[in-house]
Order: sequence, then C-alpha cells, then structure tokens
Amino acid sequence: MQEPGIKNLAVLITGASSGIGKACALHLDRQGFNVIATVRKEQDAQVLLREASPKLKVVFMDVCDNASIQTAVTAVASLTDNRLFGLINNAGVAFGGPLEIMPFENMRRLLDVNINGVLAVTRAFLPLLRAGRGRIINMGSIAGLLAPPYLSVYAASKFALKGLSDALRLELRPMGVAVSLLEIGIVETPIWEKGLSTANTMMESADTDVCRLYGPLVDFSNLVVCKAPRIGAEKVARSAERALRARNPRSCYLVGMDAYVFKILSALPRRLRDRLFLHIMPRYGQP
Repeated sequence: MQEPGIKNLAVLITGASSGIGKACALHLDRQGFNVIATVRKEQDAQVLLREASPKLKVVFMDVCDNASIQTAVTAVASLTDNRLFGLINNAGVAFGGPLEIMPFENMRRLLDVNINGVLAVTRAFLPLLRAGRGRIINMGSIAGLLAPPYLSVYAASKFALKGLSDALRLELRPMGVAVSLLEIGIVETPIWEKGLSTANTMMESADTDVCRLYGPLVDFSNLVVCKAPRIGAEKVARSAERALRARNPRSCYLVGMDAYVFKILSALPRRLRDRLFLHIMPRYGQP
C-alpha cells in the first residue's frame, strides 16, 4: 500500500473552533488537504476562515444533535463527491472534580460529547469513509492510559474511546478503513482553563463539609494542571498528519513526553501504581 497523495483528499475535523481542532484544520490546510472543519458558532467560523486558505470549508455541526449531524453529512457529501478520506474526531470537553460533588448533568454532558458524539458522528460518516477507503483518527488522552484521581469521569470517557478505537480498527479493516488513536499529553489549549473554571464552580456549589473533605485533592490537582509542562497543539496536528499520510497507519500514536511516561506507568502492577499516586498526593478525606 503506497502512501496516499494529498490532492483532492477531503478530511473532516470536528470541534475546530479552537485548540487542537483548529490547529489540525489550519495545519492540514497548509499541507494541501481539502479540510472541512466543523464548528457550532458563526463567529468561530468567520475567525477560522480568515486564518485559512480559500480551500478550507466550514460546516456547522453539534456532535450531540442527530439532526445537526445528518445535515452535516449531506453538506460534506456534496463537497466531497460522496468520498471522505479522513475523519478526525476531535470535539470534546475536559474537566475534573471529585465524583461526589459532580452534578449528574455535568457528567452526562461530558460523556455525551466525548463518547456518544464520537459514536454518532463516526456512524453517520462511515458510508463516505468506506467510499473513500478512508481513515478515522480519534483524539485520546493520557487519561485513557492511566486514570488519575480527580479525573474519574473524563478518564472513563477516554478509556471508552480507546476501547471503541480498538474494536473499530478490526471491524472496519476489511472495508479498507483504518482507525488510529492519538494518546495525547497535556496540550496548551483553552480546554484546561475551561475545565478548571467548571471544577471550581462545582466546588462552590457543593456541600461545605464535602468540599472540606476533598479540598486538598482539588487544590493539588488544579496546581498540577496549571504547572505541568504542555505541548503545543501544532505537535498534535503533525501527528494527525502522519496518521493520514502513513502507508499503514499505526493503531496508536503517543503525543508528548508525558504520554510516554504514562504509558510506562500503565504497565506497572496496579498496587505499585496506587502506591506511587498515594505517595505524591496530599492527605485528605478526614473531617
């Protein structure tokens, strides 16, 4: 199998209004791919179009709205002559917090976007991907390699995405559709600031006694997110490009040094991993 050329290869990217999605859209556009970027707001579309080449197209789509997805499928089919080479499932949300204080509607929203949205979008675009013998790239996370405390719901969504990618990779191979998962470290994007704001809002509205129990863990986790080294979104975009160009795409691409560290830690016995986490975490949970 030869490395695919990029002429007339259409790539659809979800959640391209900012962060990784926007970086992928602009990078692949510069590399000559026919990029179709999805956003939800007109303002985001105009900003993206000003920064991209005239070839880039924008389609409005909400990954949690089936009617919106079907409308987007029709638009993309028209733009691509019913053949799609790449689908980058990037749309997602990220926030943490102790499970005990997390409102159920917040959990539902995170899982709807990060998992149900990927399922719905992938299923809807599979006919176009089959016709183009295309590739699916799912944006995973180091939280899908090793689940840290405080990120239980987010980690659950990324472990689910890993399982989905593994199953679809085999399910779709006979049809010529390749599936790759990018296991991504902490990236310099607005998603983490939004996540911290969401977590802090949850803490403010939670029961005072419960907040006191988890307070040191929350402070420690917020500090880690704020101070941890971050990679640029452009690095993720280059990894996505490699997955699109490769003769035989890998099942998984690690992006960022912390991804390699988490991969090593994930291979350790669980009891040892737990001891390491508990050793670096602050004392908490006492009234």
